[in-house]
Amino acid sequence: MKIKRKTLFWKLYPSFLIISFISLLTIVMIALWSFKTFYYQERADDLAIRAKILTPQFSRLIQAANYQEIQKKAQLLGDNTSTRITVALPSGMVVADNRKNPATMDNHNNRPEIIQAKRHGKGLSIRYGHTLKTDSMYFAMPIMKQNKVIGILRTSTPLDTLQNALLVIYYQVSSGFIILTIITAFASWWMSKSLVRPLEIIKVQAQQLAKGDFSSRVQLHSNDSLESEQLGQAFNEIAIQLNQRIEIILNQRNEQEAVFSSMVEGVIAVDSNKKVLRMNQSAYNILKISQQDVEGVNLKSIVQDEELHDLILYALQQDIPIGQEVTLDGDIAQVLLAQSAPLVDIHKKKCGTLVVFNDITKLKAFELQRKEFVANVSHELRTPLTAIQGLSETLIEFPSLPQEKKANFIEVIHTHSIRLESIIENLLTLSKIEKEVEVDDIDFANESITLSLSNAIFLCQNKALKRNINIVLNNTKDITFKHNASLIEQAIVNLLNNAIKYSNGNSEINITVSKQSHNIKIDVEDQGSGIPKEHLSRLFERFYRVDKARSRALGGTGLGLSIVKHIALAHKGTVSVKSEINKGSIFTLILPLDK
Repeated sequence: MKIKRKTLFWKLYPSFLIISFISLLTIVMIALWSFKTFYYQERADDLAIRAKILTPQFSRLIQAANYQEIQKKAQLLGDNTSTRITVALPSGMVVADNRKNPATMDNHNNRPEIIQAKRHGKGLSIRYGHTLKTDSMYFAMPIMKQNKVIGILRTSTPLDTLQNALLVIYYQVSSGFIILTIITAFASWWMSKSLVRPLEIIKVQAQQLAKGDFSSRVQLHSNDSLESEQLGQAFNEIAIQLNQRIEIILNQRNEQEAVFSSMVEGVIAVDSNKKVLRMNQSAYNILKISQQDVEGVNLKSIVQDEELHDLILYALQQDIPIGQEVTLDGDIAQVLLAQSAPLVDIHKKKCGTLVVFNDITKLKAFELQRKEFVANVSHELRTPLTAIQGLSETLIEFPSLPQEKKANFIEVIHTHSIRLESIIENLLTLSKIEKEVEVDDIDFANESITLSLSNAIFLCQNKALKRNINIVLNNTKDITFKHNASLIEQAIVNLLNNAIKYSNGNSEINITVSKQSHNIKIDVEDQGSGIPKEHLSRLFERFYRVDKARSRALGGTGLGLSIVKHIALAHKGTVSVKSEINKGSIFTLILPLDK
């Protein structure tokens, strides 16, 4: 059950009010008591003074036993001084009283003031008087003669007038008390508010601070207390410091988030309960995950590949970093290099693992291509070198060989040396094109494409004529655009040489140039034997041949089409091929008009 707490104001205000009320009430009570005591004491002193003044006069009369004169004297003096005067003998018998006939009055020996007077020389009492039927103050003192009590003189006065006077004072004091109580209530309210108001201001600012608003500041009044001002200044300083630290934390978080999001590597953080903590965008892309909110989701629901899932589970059990290659099955197999490191909390206790993985599929493919390239280069170079070395060693070892044989050997050596030179030149050409593309060092000029095509046809014309092949250029109009003429010329030459080699005699090679919306399309169509479909995807790889024996017999190096591909890429274009068995092939070079 929630306890309903009071505000500080309703704790301070009633406390101030009660304390003030009790203090005022105490003061009033003390004042009233003091007034009453003062008035009673004044009246008692007055009665004592009157008794002392009258004592000598009554002393002579008592000695003379002139009781009638005593009565007359008491009547006269009492009426003149508005004081009741009573004279009694030591026996208690009343001999004079100005308010009642002494003959009808009781013996007064039992009256408190008479008893006190006989014992202590004076007596004072406040009591209800049966004679006057009202409360009165009585003062008695003995009348002495030669140290002997000869009578008792008592002066008294009714308390009505005294009480009426006190009632007036009580009324005035009570009115003042009520007025002071009201003033005190307002003063207590104002004081409580003045004490609470700075705290309320600070509370509001604290609530704003809790909501993330660090711009507001505590503004106190000049009449607020020094402690409130210091508290407000301290709070403002806290807000400033918090704002600065939050900004630093946010900047650091944004920087980390930017780094985290822009990482090429995929990153997955998993806790000890196999729940995903974080994933970056690269991990989504590599693992082909469409679900974006994965925090707190079970790892098995996110990572479907069993090999990667098992690796992460294994990493969770390890206290040291581990690394391993993982192959993801799919339409296209992906090879990942996954590395893990333990996640630790602020207490240096392991709480999960962080797995970082790189998609090295292309690197693996490049590595495979590199190995194949090295093997192909070695093989292609070894074949002519072996022939040259073997035949030259034979000529050296058998100098007496017939001239015809020597001539044949020399011709073979020459042929292989030309083939070796062609391979080296093509490799150098490829290397040069790749290097110029990397450093963006290829010169492009706004020239006519017809000139490059005509030069290429001219260079290949003799080879074509030897096999009775006619090269036809079909371009309806001259097309001018930015390109490197020598590279385009070389690409067309390579395509024409390839078409001439694999075309049947007495055929035709057509070169067709057309302008599309944003591209130039160049088709080189032959009427050769065609290329099987399974070879088309690898046709532009280095040293790849459909028929290796026939290619070597025709003097091919296996680099011509690869050079065409790199020339197209240098122009930000593409090259493709379509082919049908026994009908021929069409090589298409597409070059963009805008680079």
